[in-house]
Amino acid sequence: MRFDYPTKAVYEPKCHLCPGTKIPADEFTLKCFPRGDANWEFEHPKDRLLRLRGIISDDLMRDPDMFDGDGEPCLLVIKTGNATNTTIGRANGVFSVVREYFPNDLTVNQTSMEWGIINYDSKSEVFSEPGDSGSIIVDIRGRIGGMLTGGGGKVKGSDMTYATPFWWLLERIKEHFPNVDVVVG
Repeated sequence: MRFDYPTKAVYEPKCHLCPGTKIPADEFTLKCFPRGDANWEFEHPKDRLLRLRGIISDDLMRDPDMFDGDGEPCLLVIKTGNATNTTIGRANGVFSVVREYFPNDLTVNQTSMEWGIINYDSKSEVFSEPGDSGSIIVDIRGRIGGMLTGGGGKVKGSDMTYATPFWWLLERIKEHFPNVDVVVG
């Protein structure tokens, strides 16, 4: 008996985010079209795997190309976290400057820029809870936006989650590992 094995393996990586089954497909799709005049396309993936297709740039984060149900510019974003599973939120281009002081020396601090994300609407559950940190946040087009780092919790209908922008993380990775080639999509 003889077995022939290929001499060269071709591996084409494809990255996906699984929206899961927590939000039914029809409700998920409806939330992705909060206005009838939306000028973007979204089709809920039949296999429940949203293909990742690039990175949200700094400029796009600050000047979003989508709108919420009230006509306000935002990026409709999703994440699948350990604590809350799949949630949909809105990133409206607002960044927060976060300063953390070290307990042993309050004159030394670390300052970072965080991308702010709020829950989908006042009736929606929180976008994140403790245990969701490290989740990747993507927009409904599959563009990677950031890595979830924390949140403020829901207060009177609104919730604030913070993420480190992925474009910023990628720049830092390439500084330390210049030969790395990160390809998404």
